[in-house]
Amino acid sequence: MMRIEGSSKDILVEREPKDDEMGIGYFIPKDEFSIFDYKVRGKWPFTIPHKGIAMRYIINKSYMLAKDGGIDTCFIEATSNGSKVHLVRVPGRELPLDYSKVEVGTRNRMIDLEFIFNYYLHPRSSLLRDMVRGKKDYRVYGFKDMPKGGELIPISEYNPPVSYTTKYDKRGDIPLDATDAKERSRLTDEQWIDAYELISRCTSIINNYAKSKNLIRFDGKYEVFVDSEGNVGLADTFGNPEEDRFMLEVRDINIPYRFLDFYTRRWSLKQDKVKEVSDEIEIRYEEDGKVLVDTSKQFIRNWYIDNGWKASYDSGVASTPPMMHIDVISAYSDLMLSFAALWSDRISEIVNITGVLVRPIEEVAGELYVLESLNKRGLIPVT
Repeated sequence: MMRIEGSSKDILVEREPKDDEMGIGYFIPKDEFSIFDYKVRGKWPFTIPHKGIAMRYIINKSYMLAKDGGIDTCFIEATSNGSKVHLVRVPGRELPLDYSKVEVGTRNRMIDLEFIFNYYLHPRSSLLRDMVRGKKDYRVYGFKDMPKGGELIPISEYNPPVSYTTKYDKRGDIPLDATDAKERSRLTDEQWIDAYELISRCTSIINNYAKSKNLIRFDGKYEVFVDSEGNVGLADTFGNPEEDRFMLEVRDINIPYRFLDFYTRRWSLKQDKVKEVSDEIEIRYEEDGKVLVDTSKQFIRNWYIDNGWKASYDSGVASTPPMMHIDVISAYSDLMLSFAALWSDRISEIVNITGVLVRPIEEVAGELYVLESLNKRGLIPVT
């Protein structure tokens, strides 16, 4: 079978899509990842152990949640190392990259769009930044006052806000308004409405499931395909910590304090240096009774923003990303396994496959909160 390599998963092609006939393939999640589109220049200097296994369980569970909710997706069935899926024609490969050369209503194809949904307002989201800078009116989203991040977007409960970017444009993900997105999609009016309804329903299903697991699904993306009959469905993967941003509330103050003490001793950090972190924890719990922690790939993004590499990379000063400390990689690997065990309810299988004792996700999240706080202050040892 032909293998198409991706940044976080490979696609094995059993039967290629052709004309109006969909193909068959397999999504194989990997331990590799990509952020900031660095994959364009090269791979990251490390992988996340067991991430591929964790993602397999998470992805397949989200597919099943959608299927049980009557939502059409590319999913056929779970396999031992990934997911068996329907494949359709892709712009730039089996179809013209120039969307204007694709007839409206064309079947058996991927839509050249990413549909971005916002449900909660992530503290590091571009939407919040635009509100703070006055580029977007927070009142349009149902807020009475300027939000600080972490809140449910009021209008999300009845009309989840959706925005659009290009998918296959060589220049990257270019924001589009609804009119341009509809034009680029080459969907009929009926298909466009169906796509929005699918996304709204799936968002509700996955978000409610996350809530049942004490996780908050803030935002993320969907991709859409048209099948051989002209029906729209959800393509690629969704409802996982690679595509979406999840956070968890750590309400037990003893968890971050315990890990702050552990890393202070492990790395021989001076007490006066870690006092800021201790004070921050105390203030957060006095004000909110909790800390919010990223339990998705956003944690890695935060890491390279907070240590200054992202700014250096954007300015052309830095190239290769620095290694993340091995203790941090290990903690993030534990997060992926904890997330997968919680999401799939298959903890015994995951332990048997990996040989790793899966920890409660709140414990791992508390550890990541401390590590991120130390990173912000430049207190992570250089490896």
